[in-house]
Amino acid sequence: MRLGIAQRNFGVGAFEANVRIISEAFSQLQKSGAELVLTSEMSVCGYPAYDLLDRPEFFERCDKAIADLCRMTAKTSPSSALVVGHVSKNPAATGRSAFNCVSVLQNGKTTFTQAKSLLPTYDVFDEARYFAPAESVEIWSGLGSTTAFAICEDLWGKAMRYPKDPTHVYRSKGAKQICALSASPYEMHKQKTREDIHREVAIRLACPVIYVNQWGATDEVLFDGQSFGVRSDGSIAFRLNPFEDATLVYDPMAVSELNATQEIPEIEVLLRALICGIRDYFRKTGFSKAILGLSGGIDSALVAFLAVEALGKEHVLGVAMPGPYSSGHSLEDAEQLAKNLGIRCEVRPIKFAYSTFARELAVQSTAQGLSEITQENLQARLRGLILVSLANHHRSLVLNTGNKSELAMGYSTQYGDLIGALCPIGDLYKSKVYDLVRHIQRVFGDVIPPRTVSKMPSAELRPGQVDQDSLPPYEELDTVLEDYLEKRLPVADIKKKYQFQWMPEVERVLRIVELNEFKRRQAPPVLKVTPKAFGSGRRLPIAKEWTPT
Repeated sequence: MRLGIAQRNFGVGAFEANVRIISEAFSQLQKSGAELVLTSEMSVCGYPAYDLLDRPEFFERCDKAIADLCRMTAKTSPSSALVVGHVSKNPAATGRSAFNCVSVLQNGKTTFTQAKSLLPTYDVFDEARYFAPAESVEIWSGLGSTTAFAICEDLWGKAMRYPKDPTHVYRSKGAKQICALSASPYEMHKQKTREDIHREVAIRLACPVIYVNQWGATDEVLFDGQSFGVRSDGSIAFRLNPFEDATLVYDPMAVSELNATQEIPEIEVLLRALICGIRDYFRKTGFSKAILGLSGGIDSALVAFLAVEALGKEHVLGVAMPGPYSSGHSLEDAEQLAKNLGIRCEVRPIKFAYSTFARELAVQSTAQGLSEITQENLQARLRGLILVSLANHHRSLVLNTGNKSELAMGYSTQYGDLIGALCPIGDLYKSKVYDLVRHIQRVFGDVIPPRTVSKMPSAELRPGQVDQDSLPPYEELDTVLEDYLEKRLPVADIKKKYQFQWMPEVERVLRIVELNEFKRRQAPPVLKVTPKAFGSGRRLPIAKEWTPT
């Protein structure tokens, strides 16, 4: 059987657009000889739909979309079929109200439907909130073969230690091939894990596995595509490129001359991920223009580059807002960056506004004037006010420029540099920011000014300030944060690991992380690229009597 792989970017609730995308892919792949065309999990309605699944009309529109696709298949060869992912209502009086399904559409009707068995509830997933698990697992017999349709997590049963594993049913019912429809979020270095899991299934069941993943972004969740095929011996038959539309016709039962494509370096995949996240966030929310503050530092430089790649230079406005303690080179670097990127840069000094506000607030507070931290935060909040006001005026969205190290340590000001509609690099530690910028310099040249990369990071909110006045060196801080936040090592183990370096600082750092949960709760959505990002996949109480000691 010749399979058509359609790796596409689907929108949540974009039924008409999704039907058009599926129809065009089906037509294209049919012309290329495909008999069974595969799309990804919930391709008809988009994933994840969250509480839109509480709306009856969501299901009505999904059913109409499937009916439209069925009519489309009636006009094609009876020896071809289309496989789509969708949601359907649960007719039972008890249990969750919906199923996450895959259906085969052929000759103008739905000839087979299978619901998802394993419903993930970890990290960003919350499927058991919405879906009932499959009541049974069936195999589709059609077009001369027997095919098991797994929906994403259904092949992760053994790896994630679920109490049941649908692959045992696939074996017992004689599946000759497994088609896995997925909406699997991107994380750095996750692709190897995916391939290893699907390899193990292919070898254990002695049948090929075809993995079809969507690409694109929904809010902070990124989907990378990177669809692939695994032969029954566990070897990789093909890989599709990340973060782009891709199609392929493949017969897993034939002697294939396909070769797996060269793997793209992870740092390049990360770059594509962040660009995709910004582009889709703006496109799917109906905005086209971005505004961000340009400080002359590396974080804002990186975000400006990503924004230009995602939206185009004509849609990005940089705003330099020098304050009373800003260095001359900061403004020079911000303006040079804007020139290199070809974006407009407005210079909006805050010195007069700051002195006016500080004087007025001091009169109303104490004779000694404002505290040092209040003076620093006032500068940040004035900059935030300028950015959101300009965004309002230009019907734009503000891009936040904070990184994960700063978010972890609360090294940001509420209603100041914490503002924004989206935080593109909020899941990148400062050290990873430097890695990505160096990659950009290797590929694009010195589009980001070299001095921006070489100088000491500083918020420039007081004379001579550098980040290391308040934080440990980033190369040390980031390793501790990664151990705590992503690897989730016990605190005692982290202390022991760093006892010969700066062990007394570890407890302070981790306490600061927990104390700043209230700030992160009000931060913009963070594009998720690690196993544990700040956002929907990390749920901690703000008010808690617990410290990591």
